[in-house]
Amino acid sequence: MKLKFLLSFILIGFLSFSNAQSIDELKAMQADKAAVAADFQAKAGAAQAEVNALQAEIDKLSGWRKGFSGMLGFDWNKSNGWVANPNPDASSSSLNIDLNAYALMDKEKVFWHNKGFVTKSWSDVDLSSADSGADDDNLFDNGTKDILNISSLGGYKISDNFALSGLGEINTSVENFLSPGTFDIGVGATWLPSSNLTVVIHPFNYHIAFSGIDNVDSEGSVGAKVRADYFQDFNIGGKTVKWTSTLTTFAPYSKAEEGEPKLFNYQWINMLNFEVWNGIGVGVGWGLRNSEFESDDVQSYTALGLSYGF
Repeated sequence: MKLKFLLSFILIGFLSFSNAQSIDELKAMQADKAAVAADFQAKAGAAQAEVNALQAEIDKLSGWRKGFSGMLGFDWNKSNGWVANPNPDASSSSLNIDLNAYALMDKEKVFWHNKGFVTKSWSDVDLSSADSGADDDNLFDNGTKDILNISSLGGYKISDNFALSGLGEINTSVENFLSPGTFDIGVGATWLPSSNLTVVIHPFNYHIAFSGIDNVDSEGSVGAKVRADYFQDFNIGGKTVKWTSTLTTFAPYSKAEEGEPKLFNYQWINMLNFEVWNGIGVGVGWGLRNSEFESDDVQSYTALGLSYGF
């Protein structure tokens, strides 16, 4: 009996040791495979980045480079008699649309850069009784932000990175076109340090600020125009991240009269698109604007939603 017990104890111990050894071996194999997979993934990401860079050079040499990115965010909520809510009968909805497109032509001696972006949002909140019918407005009656910017820049290159140039730019809204809004037209120089960055410096620029406000006249002034456009595609884990950014500003040479608003203004708009699947992903947008002609305060906005880019 003692011999049988001893043999059984030895057999159980041997099986336990073999099982533990098998687990350790499997874990070691798993770690090796994970390292190999991570190495392949890193190499694939680097190779894709090189492919994107080569494609950008091919597009540049062939003529036009075109791109588009967009974002759509939508939210809808409704409650009927949900007594746990601060407002048992309420509804809210919001819609945000961001579109960004460019068409760039770069040759040995000439270039032509066209860019446009639109940001439009609506939001509607009804805290009255859902059945009262007190509110007859709808989502599209309540805009929250509205930006339209269209620019066309062309020039003659005096070197690889510098050019004599002319720029026309409209900065306004879709729904209230040039009410308020600004229009710029001018000439000067453009710095082209890379295929992704364009910096405009125009000391001879005429700026018109359209008021769209009762008892406030539109104003025009000569001054300096500075604009910078940047866009870049990053590759993170085999997925594309697109970033577009535009900074535009105007500084008048003449001082505003006492009690008159200044025409100095700047606007900085950004958009990030994180790809999840086949160009579809998550988009983030944000912007800053300061224009005393329109408002004494700094204006800002943020947006988040479903995005698409190519």
